Amino acid sequence: MGPPPHAPHFRSKNTHSPKQTLDFSERKGCRVGDQVIALGGLMGFATAIATMPFWTTWTTASRGLELIIPCVATLIPMVLLSVFGAKTHLRQTSGLKAIAGKANMSRVATKYLGFVTTLALLAGAYWLFPEYSKERYVPVWEAAIFVVGPLLPATWFYMLWVDERMSEPHDGYWYAGCLVLGKWKTIDYECLRGYALSWVVKGFFLPFMVSVFATNFGGLTGRGWDLARFDELYISGIQLIYCLDILFGAIGYVLTLRILDSQIRSVQPDLLGWVVTLICYTPFTAALSSFQKYKGDNDWSTMLNGHPVVFITWGFMILCVLTVYVWSTLSFGCRFSNLTNRGIIRSGPYRWMKHPAYVAKNLAWWLMYLPFCAFTTWQDNLRATLMLALLNLIYYMRAKTEEKHLSEEPAYRIYSRWIKRFGLVGTFQKIIR
Repeated sequence: MGPPPHAPHFRSKNTHSPKQTLDFSERKGCRVGDQVIALGGLMGFATAIATMPFWTTWTTASRGLELIIPCVATLIPMVLLSVFGAKTHLRQTSGLKAIAGKANMSRVATKYLGFVTTLALLAGAYWLFPEYSKERYVPVWEAAIFVVGPLLPATWFYMLWVDERMSEPHDGYWYAGCLVLGKWKTIDYECLRGYALSWVVKGFFLPFMVSVFATNFGGLTGRGWDLARFDELYISGIQLIYCLDILFGAIGYVLTLRILDSQIRSVQPDLLGWVVTLICYTPFTAALSSFQKYKGDNDWSTMLNGHPVVFITWGFMILCVLTVYVWSTLSFGCRFSNLTNRGIIRSGPYRWMKHPAYVAKNLAWWLMYLPFCAFTTWQDNLRATLMLALLNLIYYMRAKTEEKHLSEEPAYRIYSRWIKRFGLVGTFQKIIR
């Protein structure tokens, strides 16, 4: 969904003209935008689910291989639509030239050395920290064994293809390779710092998301769909939403590629932004949850269990709010990522507000946990209410630090002005007036 005709200044200008460099995630006039790319991924995921009886017979021996198939089935149509439909490699913001030059084999070898060294350092970190030895990560490492083999040669050919077309071929991979080779005087340390931080982001979030996807995918496929009972349908719906959210998020961390114009432009520069983001994820969230007890013995399902009409209505409201949440993730297409700028998203629910995922997620928590009546005493209920409000405040701080980071990009400043005037809040204010 794009902006209405009365706001032409909101249109992306990522075309071949050197003057048109606004970094929106979609180009003006392109019919294959992030929503279409997300739809292609959904169709791929649905195909994987529909064909499960055929491929689960030879994947039962490996949970990792069982994870790879739905991931690849979702990823392939998204990549094909991006390259052949949206022609993302021809965008000026991709940093690639339409006409290939001649690759510098020495430079490509240096980049490849930087890439392999980075993977080795990540593997060492996963081995070192006890968090990654837990049972939940077993399918992640099993999947990694299948992926690394074809990934290494494929990366070499991809780097060769990109090097032939890059406007500025000395990137973070090059400087990482120079660091390994001891060519320290040639290094742009600011670029190398951004490269290192981007891999910290990917290295932290990708295993976590794949492990959560494994849990929810197993629950979803094992439970099935019972359309006769709303409570069973509700649980299956929740698991499907979380599956899609995590899957598309994990794919976003994998596809940081110039050919898709989804490379990382910049990483969150503020420490506060890192703190309020990482504290929302395992293992750091354990420290937060020990102080925040907003989930009680009573949730919405136990309190409304004796009132069928209200029960179904309330549960349906939660599913609707969470649908907006997962739609927000899908709207990123191939470029979902925390703590980074990978192009300004303006379609889907981002057409109406700047942080639809955060709004929907926090609203869903209030509907699900009802902290103001989750316990037996009013003191505990008040405490739970304040604790959930504190969590809402953390997400508010995440939103503000993200805005500060993205505001370095001119396209985001244009988007912010447009949302203020034509977004959900701006439109509502006009109606009130």
